[in-house]
Amino acid sequence: MSNPVIVVSVAIFTILIVASNYLVQFPLNDFFTYGALTYPFTFLLADILAERYTKQEVLKVVRIGILVAFIPSMFLAEFRIAIASVSAFFISQQADVYAFYWIKSKLPKLWWLRSTGSTAFSQFIDTMIFFHIAFLFIMPWQNVLMLMLGDYLMKFIFAFTNTPFFYLFGIKMQKLFGIFSR
Repeated sequence: MSNPVIVVSVAIFTILIVASNYLVQFPLNDFFTYGALTYPFTFLLADILAERYTKQEVLKVVRIGILVAFIPSMFLAEFRIAIASVSAFFISQQADVYAFYWIKSKLPKLWWLRSTGSTAFSQFIDTMIFFHIAFLFIMPWQNVLMLMLGDYLMKFIFAFTNTPFFYLFGIKMQKLFGIFSR
């Protein structure tokens, strides 16, 4: 993976994480936060990178993205939100990368499953970790549960709606134009 690809990917991860950390503080309703609208794109980016690069290269981008996003998140979000986000992101994004490569090795022709399956799995982990750390002793359990269910439902839907974008940027454009060259 070239340095420009690393820099651009880390910048996109950082923007998405910081925006999501800020936006998760604002509920849309009893089931969703605004952060649920931006955060799923971090998983799409990881999957697009994973289609082209090695597991170690993608994990490097994910880990640098976490480090770079932490400080701005501390200023834009409450401390517990920043800690919850970094913890959830660190574990779930790595789970996404590992699941992606595992599915790819077992079912290489099912490109849609490696993206959708790894994302749905890892975003479940992300949702459980994030909402337990961020809100468990701040809100009543029933409210946290409703936010977790709504947030995961949104992420699950995004896992499927991101599939055409994964195909376009992860599969088709790389084959047609050789983008994201090493």
